[in-house]
Amino acid sequence: MDNTLLNLSPSACYQALRARDARFDGLFFFGVRSTRVYCRPVCKARTPLQRNCLFFTHPAQAEGAGFRPCLRCRPELAPGPPVQWSSQDASQMLAHQALAWMAQRAPQVGAWQVSDLAAHMGVSERHLRRIMHTHLGVTPAQYRQTQRLLRAKLLLSTTTLSMEKVASLSGFSTTRQFNRAFALHYQLKPTQCRQRGAAQGPARIRLSYRPPFDQQAMLDFWRQRAVPGLEWCEPQATGGEAFTRIVTLDLPGGLCNGWVRLQFDAPAHQVRVQISDHFWPHLSTLLMRLRWALDLDADPLALEAALQADFANHCGVRVPGAWHGFELAVRAVLGQQVSVAAARTYAQRLVRALGTPVTTPWAELTHAFPTAAQMLAASPDQLGALGIVKQRQKALHALAHAVCQGGLDLNPGANVAERVQALMALPGIGAWTAQYIAMRAMRWPDAFPAGDLVVQQRLGVRHTPNPARAATALAQRWQPWRSYAVLRLWHTQET
Repeated sequence: MDNTLLNLSPSACYQALRARDARFDGLFFFGVRSTRVYCRPVCKARTPLQRNCLFFTHPAQAEGAGFRPCLRCRPELAPGPPVQWSSQDASQMLAHQALAWMAQRAPQVGAWQVSDLAAHMGVSERHLRRIMHTHLGVTPAQYRQTQRLLRAKLLLSTTTLSMEKVASLSGFSTTRQFNRAFALHYQLKPTQCRQRGAAQGPARIRLSYRPPFDQQAMLDFWRQRAVPGLEWCEPQATGGEAFTRIVTLDLPGGLCNGWVRLQFDAPAHQVRVQISDHFWPHLSTLLMRLRWALDLDADPLALEAALQADFANHCGVRVPGAWHGFELAVRAVLGQQVSVAAARTYAQRLVRALGTPVTTPWAELTHAFPTAAQMLAASPDQLGALGIVKQRQKALHALAHAVCQGGLDLNPGANVAERVQALMALPGIGAWTAQYIAMRAMRWPDAFPAGDLVVQQRLGVRHTPNPARAATALAQRWQPWRSYAVLRLWHTQET
């Protein structure tokens, strides 16, 4: 077990699984020697004896040691591992960034090679294999095989797709290869997973998170910023709300537009998800995007240890991510120096004028957000007719040009500081906008928009000689989780 990641002893892990503490869900897995099955710490099966348990930080490690996934707690539903930004060395951070990159890629045969991953990370293939084996105990190929099998298990348990379709969507070239791999790794036939609850009607995927999670704060954030035609927060007769929106995925073959529908299941610490049928071939990419957007993989133990002293009444507030990096950047520009309502109005006009029409089951959802290419092709007169002033027109065109032709990447990944500097080099994009994009689109947990007026007011430095510098100095105690502190400051101001 990689104690540098969790700083937990096997005894501590055993106490967590005995308590079935959901805060540890996804932080580790345990294998039972007698059954050769591995489980999540929240598994409701009979607790095994400690001497029969082995602990792992990732399913690929457990499967590499000869364990198969539990059919009851379903390890494929566990939250992803949190990234430890400040407490690990560069090679360990590189290993976890490699996992994030692989999780985004479609598992279809030939979708990517280890050489592609190494080139993306800027290291040799040999070095990549070495650091993954050192820190995670698996090779890239072993991780990819685990992801394929767990994805197949998810599809078998939640859909009525044919075996041929499941095999193809999971990355196997033939159904025979799929059956052989399933039997070899899990000692099961694929049909045995289906018999345990394949969905009838629309498939509902479940994504888990570690509590506490202030789901109402997340829904309030989305509702206040919901752009008509693009997204919709719908009250439910049974209580709560369903958040539905059109999502755009960037794929090697081009863009894919479709809809997703989300509902929180607080007692189960899960989010219920429905998706467009044509998103199934891109399920891995979509689920990663959903986990980013809802910040499902945050580690509440680390966050509350750093923030609870100053924000005791805001436990579980997460950072809402981006549904698409370019969309978030455009909306950040439109929101400069205006209210949330005004920014939403500008975004609505932009969606109606430039967005791509999309057919959905709901009359409230009609258009996808404009792409960078569509924005670049829009004339100043078109943007001016929407009420967008010239300064922001220049910023939007420069941003679209940087994404389309300059290779600017607004997704989570390495070199956040470099990309923040690249954003600030564009006309009309200052420190506040760049930090806001880093916080939500790049998923940087230590972003800090020091020039934010609400932040300055809540910190009591608004009227000091240099409020941004004073705010930065006060926020040092929250590093490396300043993004989460900013959300708590905003939430404090709203309540």
